[in-house]
Amino acid sequence: MVIIERDRSSCMQLPLARVRLGMPQLIPKSIFFLIAALTGVGITLWLVVGGVVDSKANNSLPATRVTPASELPPGIVVWSSNRLGNHDIFMMTLPDKRLTRLTDHPHTDYFPRISPDGKSIVFSRSQKPKVSQRDHLPWDVILLDLETRKERVLTTYGNTPTWSADGRRIFFQRKVMQFVEHDLRSGKETIIFHSGRGEVKKGAGLQTPHFSPDGKRIAVTLRYTQHLTGIVDPAGTISRVADGCQLTWSGRGDFLYFIDYGGRMKNAVYLYQPSRKKSQIWLDVVGEFSHEYFPKLSNDERYLAFGASRSPKHHEHDQADYEIFLWQVGTPPDNVTRLTFDKSNDNWPDVHLYKH
Repeated sequence: MVIIERDRSSCMQLPLARVRLGMPQLIPKSIFFLIAALTGVGITLWLVVGGVVDSKANNSLPATRVTPASELPPGIVVWSSNRLGNHDIFMMTLPDKRLTRLTDHPHTDYFPRISPDGKSIVFSRSQKPKVSQRDHLPWDVILLDLETRKERVLTTYGNTPTWSADGRRIFFQRKVMQFVEHDLRSGKETIIFHSGRGEVKKGAGLQTPHFSPDGKRIAVTLRYTQHLTGIVDPAGTISRVADGCQLTWSGRGDFLYFIDYGGRMKNAVYLYQPSRKKSQIWLDVVGEFSHEYFPKLSNDERYLAFGASRSPKHHEHDQADYEIFLWQVGTPPDNVTRLTFDKSNDNWPDVHLYKH
């Protein structure tokens, strides 16, 4: 989708002030639609190439079909984007790259995570408009059914939710310093860990905490009164991993991955093996976009979804021009597939691939 916006200072002339590319492709020989919307202060033109509207979407965003990329596996990718204003959740189907807007809310939606069966997502929604993702307090956890598009609030003051392996529980950060379990069937909540226990200092912020598949350890980035990324057991004993962030367990729990310095554009994706207590660069993209962030393995661990910007200067999580990419694990670092082409902010992807 190409969105062309004219200068709002005059209604008589049509100088182009900005061109935003939502999904670039050559204009096919098939029909295209040109829609003009007249507003009180200017004219905005939407050129939708090969427009196909998702009948289940809860908004009027056109979804577009592009030539299928035969090298991509079938599945879905979800992420947060502010391409249409504030941050909402978007979904792209693979391999056809069909784009759908999943949420349309005046508050900020981000950090979507797909259920193990691929039928639902959980995500964070701010309690008021225009909340920075650096503010970890005023968020609620929302559950969205991908088939019916029905939402429900699971809990308040919850942030960065993740799923249990069986899909029956949600884990999340509450009020910055607690790690909480929510049982989806009963609604019962249990505080698994909190700052001030063991080696974790009082007042330490628990950023993007992630429970190990065996339910015995937490991967977490500590901030505020403590600054490190590591593995914490229920007693609060810390096994330090790095100074980076976004530490995440693999599906089997045999390794973790995270973001740290040392890459071509400062950041790189690292792999850590707890059994060897050793880290190594896992992915440092060769190309225009190599400031990596937001890594997330697919459910089958064959692909890594991540965001990347053009420079360390373009760093802010929810403001910089991060694009979403897919990397087939184990292939060369220049073998990545770019999924988004938009000058706005795209962040925190997740990918679910269907079984063969």
